Amino acid sequence: MDFETHYNRLFKPILAYVQSRVQNMGAAADIAASVWQKAWEKRAQYDEKKGLVDQWVFTIARNEVNKYFGFWGLKRFFSLTEKEDTYSSSEAPLLESMTDKERNSRLLQAMQTLDGRARELVSLKFFGGFNNRQIAQMTGIGESNVGTIVSRALAKLRAQLEDL
Repeated sequence: MDFETHYNRLFKPILAYVQSRVQNMGAAADIAASVWQKAWEKRAQYDEKKGLVDQWVFTIARNEVNKYFGFWGLKRFFSLTEKEDTYSSSEAPLLESMTDKERNSRLLQAMQTLDGRARELVSLKFFGGFNNRQIAQMTGIGESNVGTIVSRALAKLRAQLEDL
């Protein structure tokens, strides 16, 4: 595996995916760094028969995001201020710097209204660039179920964006 080529190609999509899930640029950068560190450390374990490199790296990213939310929940539960690791309006999310800032800000707001599973599937589809079959393989959800969840989530997002 040519790690550097995959890193250069997938760096922005991984960061965008993580940012879309955690809504905190500082945390997203840390998580993305952890993703690439784990991918580097486990590169010898990658098996091309089990899937594409993209799927493998995004699976690591999903696991790191899920781990972050587990730690974040504990940290928030035991926090003295209950304001640690929350999204700050002074931070510039990656997606806002990529294209139309207002539209992306509204999209990120609307995505927060989706349940966690729908938000994850939409993020994998549009930030990760995976098709329903690949997402199904990564998540263990049936392919048709992935399509249904994504379709319903998109309808909900469209309705919310029209209202804004």
